[in-house]
Amino acid sequence: MVHLVLIFVQVIMASLAIVGRIVLREIPPGVLVLMRIWGAASVLAIARHLFDPGVRLNRRDLAQFAFLGLLGVAGNQSLLLFGLSHSTAINATILIATIPAFTVLLSIVTRREPPSGLKVSGIGLAAAGTIYLIGPDQVSLAPAFAFGNALLVLGVICYALYLTYSREVLQRYRAVTATATVMLFGALGVTPVGLYGLTRMRWGEVHSGTWLLAGYVVLFPTIVAYFLNLWALRRVSSNLVAAYIYVQPVLTVVTAPLVLEDEHLTTRAALAGLAIFAGLALVILGEQRQRRAVRVESLPGE
Repeated sequence: MVHLVLIFVQVIMASLAIVGRIVLREIPPGVLVLMRIWGAASVLAIARHLFDPGVRLNRRDLAQFAFLGLLGVAGNQSLLLFGLSHSTAINATILIATIPAFTVLLSIVTRREPPSGLKVSGIGLAAAGTIYLIGPDQVSLAPAFAFGNALLVLGVICYALYLTYSREVLQRYRAVTATATVMLFGALGVTPVGLYGLTRMRWGEVHSGTWLLAGYVVLFPTIVAYFLNLWALRRVSSNLVAAYIYVQPVLTVVTAPLVLEDEHLTTRAALAGLAIFAGLALVILGEQRQRRAVRVESLPGE
């Protein structure tokens, strides 16, 4: 049952890149981020009230939660959606799949994890694939496309930093309280960008079907995915939950060209994807040999 749930979560998350590309044709990225994060923050606030009432947060922890919310939610989600609007669903999903490798790299640099040959080799191979996907030649030949990929990489780094610096404070609170608090500060962080996006909205040009798809993005890849991952984390290891992230690129690569007319699986994307996945496999193997899992917390859209 748990495996079926985790596969369903990856189907939902893989659909975000595709559905998001469709929604972003009529709704600005800032508005979509505003809808997504405030929607999730509202539901999580209710969940915290129901399942972990009466918990008081330490003031010092509150400041750290604010930092994490601005970094891991506001920064991550804004950069990913703005990047997606200037890139492709396939590229976005491949780059998002590098989160564990970036997390391991940052953990080693900050001395929170011991280094290993397999980890370093895997990180190097995944980084080479990422650089090849962005490509210096694309900066001159297709600047808008390369810019979108660069934003996606920055969004991934923001989330990896969040994972690296959130471990200590998250250990002192239940997941629902910690995530609800982080999401609240993240929602406050995306509000200025969202309000600016609202001023640029062409309300009359947004079709009813687009609003339905936007609602899908808020409900399924954000709220439902979070709660299903939380349900799974109570029953299996975080390492197993993290491993299922790598199902997402496969699903997106297969389905995106069938749904989006401007999406194509290029040789460049395929080669870069193979390099990234091979690097990630080495990182996972290194983690298993050290008997330490790559920690991947489940936040909405990632």
